Amino acid sequence: MAKKNKLFLWSIIIAAVIISYTVYYTVFKSAPKGTVLHNIYEGGPIVGSLMSAIIVLIVVVVERVLAYQKSRGNGQLDQLLKAVKQDLERGAINEALQKCERHNSAVSTSIMSGLERYRSLDEVEPRFNAKIQEVQKAIDEAANFESAQYETNLTPIKTIATISTLIGLMGTTVGMINAFNAIAETGGTPDPAKLSGAISEALYNTAGGLFAAILGTTAYNYFKAEIDNFTYFIDEAAFEVIQTLTISRRNLISERERAS
Repeated sequence: MAKKNKLFLWSIIIAAVIISYTVYYTVFKSAPKGTVLHNIYEGGPIVGSLMSAIIVLIVVVVERVLAYQKSRGNGQLDQLLKAVKQDLERGAINEALQKCERHNSAVSTSIMSGLERYRSLDEVEPRFNAKIQEVQKAIDEAANFESAQYETNLTPIKTIATISTLIGLMGTTVGMINAFNAIAETGGTPDPAKLSGAISEALYNTAGGLFAAILGTTAYNYFKAEIDNFTYFIDEAAFEVIQTLTISRRNLISERERAS
């Protein structure tokens, strides 16, 4: 899975660089002077790097949004948990597992792992506390795996959000150097066209770097909030499942005692 994801990322990066510099040296360069596209071209080759970073960022963000949407499964999680608890209260573990399977979410997969472990130990492990511990362990293992899937590709997003500002700053510095060179060449009375072009180079790089940084930071914080929500809900679901199993067992013992 990790190897496949690395291949996916490198493919995006290479494609983004090719597309960005192709557009930069063809579309932007050939655009009429005074237009926005030509002004972006005057921002210098560093603009191509910022364009590449923005393309990679957009593709990765879209991929994460689709992955997170899929991980939510079919239906509301609180309704699933309520239905599972009702099944467990009457000892219908198989029905609870079927509901989890139909929901097909990260949370339901973790719950299903715990219930499958409980069912597999039902006949071989007579100690209830030991079974409950195994259920908790199975849910934690599944939750850790799902959490790792949630965190996939967050590092590239954070990296782009960080380095975009630095790339933009580098472009800004280059633009200001060119502006001062234009002043030095004319002995203090620079050509307005050269000076404005150098300042435009600085400002377009600044704008591009800030845009990529703002987009990346916003996306990263959003996805981190999604991970926190998943962690909170899976902890709550694990507690509810284990508590329901415990109460169900106590009720079963009480019924047997009354019957005897």
